[in-house]
Amino acid sequence: MSTRLLFGFTFMLMLMSHSVLAQLRVVYPNVNEAGKELFGYAVLKLALENSGEDFELIVTDQVANNARIRRDILQGKISITDFGTSQQFEQELLAIYFPIDMGLNGWRVFLIHKDNLLKFKGVQKSPALANMLAGQGIGWSDIDILEHAGLKVHQAPHLSNLFKMLEKKRFDYLPLGANEIHSLLTQYHNLSPNVVVEPNNLLIYPFARFFFVHKSNRKLHDAVYRGLVAAFDNGSFWQLFKSHKSNAAIFNRANLANRQQKHIDNPHMTPAFRKIPKKYFFRLEMLD
Repeated sequence: MSTRLLFGFTFMLMLMSHSVLAQLRVVYPNVNEAGKELFGYAVLKLALENSGEDFELIVTDQVANNARIRRDILQGKISITDFGTSQQFEQELLAIYFPIDMGLNGWRVFLIHKDNLLKFKGVQKSPALANMLAGQGIGWSDIDILEHAGLKVHQAPHLSNLFKMLEKKRFDYLPLGANEIHSLLTQYHNLSPNVVVEPNNLLIYPFARFFFVHKSNRKLHDAVYRGLVAAFDNGSFWQLFKSHKSNAAIFNRANLANRQQKHIDNPHMTPAFRKIPKKYFFRLEMLD
């Protein structure tokens, strides 16, 4: 091989090696056994596509709850996840301050056993909710918010456990984000055939679902944030938000505008959370 050919071959190998090294390898957890069907996965893929980075996006096989997922990020087993934020999470991990749920995880609609429909009618106009027991997953950041408001909470390891327990009336209600409740009820219907969406009440608190990465993974943080902002500005984020199956009920079944609202505080909002532009959060007029 001539010197010129050898040089050219070596140069091509260097370029290929650089391309491989420069590619972002992104590992996302298999949350709630849904993997690529999740809205979080779809938003992550959209953000990476709008980031200007070359990337490889992988979903793990192992199913894990939020507490396990946070440990997996800290141990480098996964690259990124999304869940409702908290002061602790924002200290422990590197948050990407863009509400991928548009704050709707803080607009809580209830799943209840159908036998309790009358029990919940008008409950927000009385202190009755404080006498009932809510279900939440272990590690969910909503637990502190609900308990701070004087509400009682029972915890379970996985959503599947919560649906089974609600079917057996082990607790009274399962408050879930208005953007996820109908799709989750469909997903777990076989475990809870007598569980229904409570039609009248809406519990609201300042909240958001963020992506989180390891504190050392600034490159992925910056790429995803850049891509989210770009997708919001070019309209593709809103298009995905409206079209994704997990959000469909917001626009055709949730009846958010006519529910009785009860507002409670989120005592753990960080200064960085408060600085997020209001345009990224959901408003009722967006339903029109």
